[in-house]
Amino acid sequence: MLSSAIRHLTDNSVIKIPAGVHRFTEPVRISGVKNVRIEGEDGAVLMGTIPLCRSDFTEGEPGLFSAAVSRPVDGFWSGSRRYTNARYPKFTDPSLPFGGYAADCVLPEKTKNWENPAGGYIHAMHKHLWGGFSYRIDGKAPDGSLLLSGGWQNNRQMGMHDEYRYAENIREELTEPGEWYYDAKEGRLYVIPFPGDDLNEGEAAVSEGFFIFENCENIVLRNLTFARSVRTFMKTKEPLLRSDWTIYRGGAVLFAGSDRCAVDRCVLRDIGSNGVFVDGNCTGIAVTRTHLRDIGASAVCFVGHPDAVRSPLFEYGETQSLGEIDLTPGPRSDNYPKDGLVEDCLIEGVGLTEKQATGVEISMAARITVRNCTVCRTSRAGINISEGTFGGHGIEGCDVFDTVRETGDHGSFNSWGRDRYWHLEGLDDRDAGQYALLDMTGQNVIRRNRFRCDRGWDIDLDDGSSQYLIEENLCLRGGIKLREGFFRTVRRNICVNNGLHFHAWYPESGDTAEDNLVFTTYSPYGMPARWGKSVDRNILFDPAVPEGTLLPAGELSAVSGQDAHSVKRFLRFHNGAGGDFRPEELPEFDGFPTEFGVRYAPLRAIAPQPVIPTVQSAPDNAGESSSRVRLPAFGLEVKDIETEGEVSVYGTAEHNGTLVLSVDEGSSAAALGLEPEDVIVTWGGREIRRSADLTAMNPWEGDPRPLHVLRKQKKLAL
Repeated sequence: MLSSAIRHLTDNSVIKIPAGVHRFTEPVRISGVKNVRIEGEDGAVLMGTIPLCRSDFTEGEPGLFSAAVSRPVDGFWSGSRRYTNARYPKFTDPSLPFGGYAADCVLPEKTKNWENPAGGYIHAMHKHLWGGFSYRIDGKAPDGSLLLSGGWQNNRQMGMHDEYRYAENIREELTEPGEWYYDAKEGRLYVIPFPGDDLNEGEAAVSEGFFIFENCENIVLRNLTFARSVRTFMKTKEPLLRSDWTIYRGGAVLFAGSDRCAVDRCVLRDIGSNGVFVDGNCTGIAVTRTHLRDIGASAVCFVGHPDAVRSPLFEYGETQSLGEIDLTPGPRSDNYPKDGLVEDCLIEGVGLTEKQATGVEISMAARITVRNCTVCRTSRAGINISEGTFGGHGIEGCDVFDTVRETGDHGSFNSWGRDRYWHLEGLDDRDAGQYALLDMTGQNVIRRNRFRCDRGWDIDLDDGSSQYLIEENLCLRGGIKLREGFFRTVRRNICVNNGLHFHAWYPESGDTAEDNLVFTTYSPYGMPARWGKSVDRNILFDPAVPEGTLLPAGELSAVSGQDAHSVKRFLRFHNGAGGDFRPEELPEFDGFPTEFGVRYAPLRAIAPQPVIPTVQSAPDNAGESSSRVRLPAFGLEVKDIETEGEVSVYGTAEHNGTLVLSVDEGSSAAALGLEPEDVIVTWGGREIRRSADLTAMNPWEGDPRPLHVLRKQKKLAL
């Protein structure tokens, strides 16, 4: 009855959904309606499941029950308890990638024990921890190796991680209570219940979503709970320009070509796909006062279409020349989201299956605002902007922490700017700024937020990110990173126990970093002689300076060549232990924010809080590396990849490879084609993880080829 009423919606109608469970076996598609409100009574729950009861099951082996099901199943619950798909290795520790991993899950010595693994899956982290991959197992080859299809969930195709991977939906791994397995050939679900669990309360997930709104206006979904849908990871394959992402245009709720719609005061939980997806030419879509929890992919996505972009490219390594690109500023069409809003939301537990996932994803969109949201427990970034098309976004008042939990080289906030101007062939870097804003219709503003990333940077502006204002943010762990880009202003931020990371700036970038409070010296990599427009008036916290004394910040100016007016000093904070790091001695910081995250009272009452750090002494992080190795006979000097900054700048697989510091003219190293800032990853076909690997095997004897290096993050054979 409910499904029929929703499918036959007319303009200017109100649907009241009564309390109780309402089941969806597939999404309801609604087209061309206006001014509709779908509102739930308290306790109205929409589930993407079919119910199962004890009489549906037969017991085979003791404790093993199975039931015929009419639809493919991808998830099982008994009452409120979620069961685990039969997997190897078992889920043992939520702090580990995938909750547990085993390199041998794809090796014949393990897979020989699986009679017919077809229908199972391999999930793996990216080789460089830039997200993940998933593969369907199609069978086994005669040698026992798995036949796999998939791996399209990531736009940086570098293969699966050597260790971080696991297999699931394997019949032989169904061994413990709380596990399930689905046999597609038989159309049968197998379950080992926990003692005491009631199979009369069984639920099997069968629907990937609930609503698809196409070409609609003024649709409001309010006071509804959406729960328990299937995962869509094998459908995630569309590349998003030159970002690291691929995407699936689907979710629990999808808006396409629609305007002025809202999801308000709802709950989305145990969603296998994306949560709310805003697709293409949509204006004014809002997600407000909503709790999104335990999401398989991303929580909220605003994603346009490539036909809105001038001169689009899709893979990181693709390039074009200045003469080839369209020089008309702005978008090519209206097929992108604009003026969207995510406000007063609690987003927690994101990327449970897909690791290239985030709390809020913005790509090929304009003027998206994310305000007063708490975002935490994410596999990758908390908030991600995939490129500079088309800008004008605002991130304000948010609390973003416990991010990048299973991946690496990323931030609580992350962006890329791999737009038309980026890496144009034949373009002098000194002239790139003339073209940097072709795709940017407005400045992106990150203001008055709190960030904490324990496996990367609190704010990470990567690869060409341009035209940003980063102002009055409290960074609790990872500091602020700015890689190559143009026209960024970074001012009045507080970076507790960290500072500013400057990576590979363009000459004459127009960047400004002023009036920031930092706790460490700068961390620069690959910087030009002159850093941007201005780096000055920054304050270096130093507990060794006598109270009330201001000293020149020589540690900063020695690195930047600027900072003529920057100082170092001791400071007292209003309540550092409670998270208030406003300096008592600096009245200009009195207005610095002290409240962050969701404001809506029911969500604020349950919102987690980040760990507040204890202020530490400022380390001297500008010292010489201890791993430098000189090979004078061949005119080569190298060092280990030692820091997260070097991993990010050079694009290495974690801390692997050896960095070339210098190559003497006319040397054997020069004859091989090696250049400074190359990272040697193989020599004579052998993997190089550390400088010691290179020297220990005496590589100068015999043919060093195959010799592979990373040069500007691209793997080359020399």
